[in-house]
Amino acid sequence: MTQQDLFKSREDGTGQWLIDSPTFQDWFSGEHHTLCCTGIPGAGKSTLASVIVDFLGKVQTKATSTGVAVIYCEFKERQMQTPENVLAGACVQLAQQSSGPLPKALVDIYESHSKLRTRPNCAEVLKILDEVVHDFNTVYLVIDALDESSEQNRNILLKQTKALSGKIRLLVTTRHVDDIVNRFRNCPRIDIRATDADLTKYISSRVSTENRLKRILRDHPPLGNQLCKRITAKADGM
Repeated sequence: MTQQDLFKSREDGTGQWLIDSPTFQDWFSGEHHTLCCTGIPGAGKSTLASVIVDFLGKVQTKATSTGVAVIYCEFKERQMQTPENVLAGACVQLAQQSSGPLPKALVDIYESHSKLRTRPNCAEVLKILDEVVHDFNTVYLVIDALDESSEQNRNILLKQTKALSGKIRLLVTTRHVDDIVNRFRNCPRIDIRATDADLTKYISSRVSTENRLKRILRDHPPLGNQLCKRITAKADGM
């Protein structure tokens, strides 16, 4: 799914708790350069990532000195999502947001590989990305579902992003995978789970749009509150 698809699939108003959290705001303001958001399968990590990207995108629109790039990792695409391909995607996103000319490294490497009909390696892509990043005062890089990337690829990816300019603020979402959690053990962390307030909004929306449920609740109004309470209690953060 694309960023737009993920954001549209959420219920309006859900996920705001994460944006408002002090830990997220500290990362956003630059007090911390890395933030790890962990959650169980089904907790809505990718949906919340889309909420974060939407928030950052609105900031970027107002401040041209800010860049935003997002990487959605997918298990079924893990062979294609090599570090060089993923970083190249981030390069394209940031280059499109830059108000300056294309970086010389990008032009030179593109022309070189076009003649040979080859693709740039990870070191070349990193060189381009480093130049692109320098066009901004701040760059936010969001990597969603890092755990769905192979261990080898994600280790290389994280090593390369760490080598970039201090202007990058990195946020990752992931399941509780030992090697990932250990890598971010000294970084601020947010536990992603479906809050009672978000679940109530989602259930209320479904109840108001499902004709069968509307007919049942019209005849038995107290069932609506009971339904919300029961599902919320059973959800356990999913």
